Amino acid sequence: MQDETEKPATAAEIHAMVGDVDDAVVTSIMRTEASAAEVLQAVQWFRGGGGLEDEPGHEPHGAAMAVYELLQAEEPLEPEP
Repeated sequence: MQDETEKPATAAEIHAMVGDVDDAVVTSIMRTEASAAEVLQAVQWFRGGGGLEDEPGHEPHGAAMAVYELLQAEEPLEPEP
């Protein structure tokens, strides 16, 4: 039996953590088979709310990194002033 923390995140869990994103993004995240904890780590890193963004060695890895990269690809780059 698979540990609850290792189960891939559901679409509902992803929407709750990521917010209002296109269903294609949610499907892409689900394809990574990231757990809810990994999605949360990626979202926190992406939004800068994890507190470890500037600490070397605390970058997301594995499925969390894949989710982070998907989120980055969806975020339009803001022009510099």
